[in-house]
Amino acid sequence: MRLIIRHADLLYTCNDRDEVFRDGYLCIEDGTIAAVGGGEAPWQDADLVYDMQGSIVLPGLVNCHHHFFQSITRAVPLVHRTLSLDWMFGLYPLWAEYELEDLAAATLVSAVEQLLTGATTSVDHSNLHLSGATDTVDVQVDAAREAGIRYHLVRGSLATMEAGIEARLRPLLGDRVDRLLGKGIALVPLIERTLKKHQSRARGTMVDMSVGPGGVTYALPGLMQDHARLARDFDCGLHTHYHPRDVERDMSVRLTGLKPIDFLDRSGWLGPQTWLAHCTELDGEEIARLADRGCGVSHSPRTVIRLGYRLPPIARLRGAGVRVGIGVDGAASNDSGSMMGDLRLAQLLHRAAAADDTDAENDWLTPYDLLLMATRDGAAMLRRQDIGQLAPGMCADVAAFSLAGATYAGAVGDPLGALFMSGVDTRAELTIVNGRPRVHKGGLVDLDEAAIARRADQAARRIMAKASDRAKLDFAAYPGGGRRPQLMG
Repeated sequence: MRLIIRHADLLYTCNDRDEVFRDGYLCIEDGTIAAVGGGEAPWQDADLVYDMQGSIVLPGLVNCHHHFFQSITRAVPLVHRTLSLDWMFGLYPLWAEYELEDLAAATLVSAVEQLLTGATTSVDHSNLHLSGATDTVDVQVDAAREAGIRYHLVRGSLATMEAGIEARLRPLLGDRVDRLLGKGIALVPLIERTLKKHQSRARGTMVDMSVGPGGVTYALPGLMQDHARLARDFDCGLHTHYHPRDVERDMSVRLTGLKPIDFLDRSGWLGPQTWLAHCTELDGEEIARLADRGCGVSHSPRTVIRLGYRLPPIARLRGAGVRVGIGVDGAASNDSGSMMGDLRLAQLLHRAAAADDTDAENDWLTPYDLLLMATRDGAAMLRRQDIGQLAPGMCADVAAFSLAGATYAGAVGDPLGALFMSGVDTRAELTIVNGRPRVHKGGLVDLDEAAIARRADQAARRIMAKASDRAKLDFAAYPGGGRRPQLMG
């Protein structure tokens, strides 16, 4: 199929030369970019032609960290005002009630929300796997394929729970906790079978896989080593959460005799195949080690303020040479799933509480810095050389945003800055994945958004009802009291 995008106000290639074209065009054939430039397009006819006056065209955005399954447990009042440990305690009873149909509904609605906001490739750190069910990965891959997003699944696991949460949950959930932890299953052989089935390093692949537990498993050091071995054997990535707070640093020394960064190193985790989520509490030694080993970091700005984390040292990371990408993170620790929404927050958040030695003129992100983080750098972090820029021979992953209307009025000096710093509407004017239009004029091309949302809402209601009955928790109550609105009628 041939497709033409033409007359874009500006077309940002994010290529090796950082080229930006006025009156930009893009010619796409069979999912691959054939030509890119400014002025009159070399093709006059195609199967589809999109005139993009009033819009800017970008490479498809790359989301480096997410948990798709969380998209049907958003904005739960019980965890509105809780820090991360109590947040997990309040949500695990909901997640313990998932069935395969719920995972499918959550994956589909999450993928659709990201497409609507310009993300064409997304990492799903999938650490909810229902013990006793068939492999849940199949359900998630099928749903992502239905949406049409480029899906990078990190086959995770919840091998351990933090800070005594398992002991707190047992009186409420009983053996249901084991359904979350997957106790009694041969985890590593299961992950290996999944890699053999779904992983692909082929150019243009729509589904790829990496591995990594939900968190660093200091209590199970062999599991970290097993993941590193799988990454070597299958040439895949390694990914997990890493922002060791004091309690985690103490636990690492107590259980392993090593500092957290040394434990990762000893386990075979520090290398170019590794990218770590959050990294909000790194010291100078850790930053230097990540830079030296070529590791990447995924920054989730909305999660930082949602769960009260410290601000990650973005300027220090980038200054040291650590590649930093943007991750939306799970919709229960974000309550949104909007890639554009997180980019707008990322543009500004790092400026708050910046280190004393931060140089505003040189260390604060420019809009183009941020665009590269969300495209080319994110793709490189996933070791993808076929996405992240608009250039001949690259996969045709494209996002376009309209700059028409009062929201952007007056921001004529830098349209990209207008998109990130002035805009409020997060919906893309056009999203194309692998040469296939998925979003046009802010709506899905061939899927029913309302039906997908209804299915997700039905799953959410079913899960909350079952969890309320089993755990005897009032998920509609705000923690710590406070005034509560009264539903009438």
